[in-house]
Parts: sequence; structure tokens; C-alpha cells
Amino acid sequence: MKKNCELTTYEYALTTKIKKWGNGKGILLPKAILGLLALKENDSLSLEVENGLIILKPAENRHLTLAERFANYEGEMNQEEYWTDSPVGKEII
Repeated sequence: MKKNCELTTYEYALTTKIKKWGNGKGILLPKAILGLLALKENDSLSLEVENGLIILKPAENRHLTLAERFANYEGEMNQEEYWTDSPVGKEII
């Protein structure tokens, strides 16, 4: 890494290790990398594997519309079945 200069996306490379993190494994992202990408704690990342490389990108944090959530739904929707049973608790219908 070059010292005393502003980093660009192509100037930073390092080696890191995979460490135990709870029941899983994780890697530590250095502050310089987080700053370079304007990432902060609890930001979401998109993880892809392409040609043997792990690619991390800032995730698009947008809410899906109801239509987008059901766009690939292939099951049958039968609304009648929801109203055939008797209440089992304190439901208000």
C-alpha cells in the first residue's frame, strides 16, 4: 500500500486470514478498505463467487415492492382456505 496518499480502488491489496467467529468463520476488513468504500458497521454486503474469486460489493439496500417479492412465486393462492377454520385463540375477524 502506498503511504501518505489517497487510496483508489486499485491500489490496496493485502493478505488476511479466515478466523473463527461464533459458529461460523469471518475475515476482518481493515479500516482503510471500509473508508475507501464508505462502508460502516452493519452495512450489508453482496457476496459473489466468480471464476474462483470472492467478490464483496456494497449491497443495494432497497425494499422490494410486494409485486417484486411475489414475481417468482409459482405456488397456488387459495384465499378461501384461510376463512374455513374456526378461531383458535383471540383472533379478531
